[in-house]
Amino acid sequence: MSRGLNRERQVRVELENDDYVVIRAAGSFGPADLLGLRVDRRPRAVEVKSTIGPYDHFGPADRADMLAWCERAGASAWLAWWPKGGRLRWIPSSEWPRARVAA
Repeated sequence: MSRGLNRERQVRVELENDDYVVIRAAGSFGPADLLGLRVDRRPRAVEVKSTIGPYDHFGPADRADMLAWCERAGASAWLAWWPKGGRLRWIPSSEWPRARVAA
């Protein structure tokens, strides 16, 4: 099993331990890997990365697509970054780098 898939499963367990119902939405199902649902909270769309840097392979276009998808779905967008040898870090979309605007 790849490290990425293993991390995705670990993040799923973290969400389930916080009483979320979790749906795997990776691949062609949408721009997020997991969708967490909980009756008393806004749905949470989660992109899971186990890369060296949190935004490696999660560039501006991917982030914009995920934010647009979340806006349409009424969900909050999160990055669950869990690097090799490191600890899980939850990064809300409010902390993501913004795309540069061409002058």
